[in-house]
Amino acid sequence: MHIIETPRGDVQRHGEGPVSVVLAHGSGIGMGHEFMQTMAATLVAKNFSVYLFEFAYMQQIQKTGIKRPPPPVARLELEYLQLLQTLNLQGPYVIGGKSLGSRVASLVVERTDALAWLALGYPFHPQKKPDRLRVEHLLASAKPGLVVQGTRDSLGSYDEVLGYSLPAHIDLQWLAHMDHSFKPYKASPYSLPQAIEQSAVWIEQWCQNRLKCSFIEVPSDES
Repeated sequence: MHIIETPRGDVQRHGEGPVSVVLAHGSGIGMGHEFMQTMAATLVAKNFSVYLFEFAYMQQIQKTGIKRPPPPVARLELEYLQLLQTLNLQGPYVIGGKSLGSRVASLVVERTDALAWLALGYPFHPQKKPDRLRVEHLLASAKPGLVVQGTRDSLGSYDEVLGYSLPAHIDLQWLAHMDHSFKPYKASPYSLPQAIEQSAVWIEQWCQNRLKCSFIEVPSDES
């Protein structure tokens, strides 16, 4: 892992693959959380470069130990865009995140050079408020998206999401038995590590098939 110091906080770079994935965290977990670190390592094993970062409010939580809610999403959109400007990624890249981070990525992707966006558990609506949908901008989107969702996700279950009529360029992959955190119920034969591995497999296949990304690095001319 390599730490990139930026005016808006440290960014972790994992791996040196030809295709980059920028991931933002969920509302209550930072980039150091086991989920984020394991997902990054699993994607690196599939020859991705992965960039993890934290929004300013999460940086304050990490410094003070005092929990606080995220700021308005418009502020997070600005932070995500500013981070991408700072990183100035040169090769093909995808932006996304866990839950809140994926929502912000989906809101800003049309204003970036990213090929597409991805969600590791998209918050289609707030907890216990299924009538407050967060899909309007998805219906109007142009760039491809990938949503990896647990069938038992309380912020958008299998039965709920199938009724949203999302555009064909947003691909859905379902993790059987999993909740919003990709954790199964106790009697399930599946596990969180399996869910993370399967998510990485789907991301790799999506990048190859939908986005036409190549994971073969072309050596530079040495003349």
